[in-house]
Amino acid sequence: MKRNTFLAALLATIAGGLAPSLTMAQTKLRFAHAGPESSSQHLAALEFAKAVKERSKGALEVQVYPSSQLGNDATVIGAVRGGTIDIMMAGSVNFAGLTPQIGALDLPFLFRSPEHAYKVLDGKVGNQLLAGLKTHNLTGLGWFEVGFRCITTKNRPVRTPDDVRGLKVRTTPNPSHILAFKLLGANPVPMPLGELYQALETGAVDSQEHPIAITHAAKFYEVQKHLTMSRHAYTAMPVVMTRAKFDALSPELQKVLAESAQAAGRFQRELNTRDEAKIIADLRAKGMTVLETYDAAPFRKLVGDETRKAFVDKNGAELLAAVDATN
Repeated sequence: MKRNTFLAALLATIAGGLAPSLTMAQTKLRFAHAGPESSSQHLAALEFAKAVKERSKGALEVQVYPSSQLGNDATVIGAVRGGTIDIMMAGSVNFAGLTPQIGALDLPFLFRSPEHAYKVLDGKVGNQLLAGLKTHNLTGLGWFEVGFRCITTKNRPVRTPDDVRGLKVRTTPNPSHILAFKLLGANPVPMPLGELYQALETGAVDSQEHPIAITHAAKFYEVQKHLTMSRHAYTAMPVVMTRAKFDALSPELQKVLAESAQAAGRFQRELNTRDEAKIIADLRAKGMTVLETYDAAPFRKLVGDETRKAFVDKNGAELLAAVDATN
């Protein structure tokens, strides 16, 4: 009898010691994006995954799939909405078909500075735009960034609007971007990031505009000669999750995901700011000419009012007023 009691107690002790590792249900989340592995958005995604695992004590594990491994942006957004992929991030323009208001963020010359952009995204406007995705089975976790866009060309540097005229420019599918380049006399050609290098290499397009971190990471310097630090538009990058899967988690784990995403977004912003001078120097070393200052006023005059008017005509002026009023 004593021996049986001892064995029972021993087994209970062992089971109790093993209980956490055996009974804790680990949830694995697949996180897809289009950026290359060397991009700041991928480094931020890895930072997010690390924080989620640590803060959830292993209950959540985020597996990151960069470089469009699971499909281009449009495909992955559909997969996240359908629940076959759990988390993704893409430039805000890719969500404008679901919630047109988010397209305001891409308007040329909308933000006065990086600090202005961050205050908008981290405040009431940013929260409102993320909330607008809920009706499409998406929960917004936070904001990463594509960043301030700068134009590159193959045959001539861009100093004035006339230098853009006639160029075949790869743009996002955002109507404001397409309109802006049409107003400048260019031929805008929307296409996924994953197809862009080959298009530049073959001459299907002869110009593109991305933040310099992406230009560098994607090695566009191999097929482009000139970079102008135009900063003509900013592209935000919402990090979104399948709403049904998010809602099924405990409030504690939901908080872990949201706070980890927001912290990783701040990490990426700091990384981009810190690395800008180094990236410019390396692009020059790799043979690009870099124009760091230019007169933005003629560009703004040609595209600023017209693109804002086109947005307001479709979506009203309230959101832009809130952006302008953010200090």
